[in-house]
Amino acid sequence: MAGGKWMGWWGHLGAPKQRGIAVYVLSPYEQRAFAGALHQAVFNTFRRVTGQAFYVAVPFGLAYGIYSWGKENHQWRLSKAGHAHYGGEH
Repeated sequence: MAGGKWMGWWGHLGAPKQRGIAVYVLSPYEQRAFAGALHQAVFNTFRRVTGQAFYVAVPFGLAYGIYSWGKENHQWRLSKAGHAHYGGEH
């Protein structure tokens, strides 16, 4: 009892009956929770990866190109040819 007044049992607290609520029940023997889940997962993953490949591959390719050019240019500048080109001594 809350404050000396009976409010009812859990789930029946004296509120008006609710109307307009539809409840649908499916037998557990009719449910197939993972029906086709593996098949859909494979093709959905492929579709999503190919949809994002352009946005990932282009920056990575550009970054790899800049990295490999910089590494090659650095090695050339440390070589005899690089020193001769820039007037330094090796």
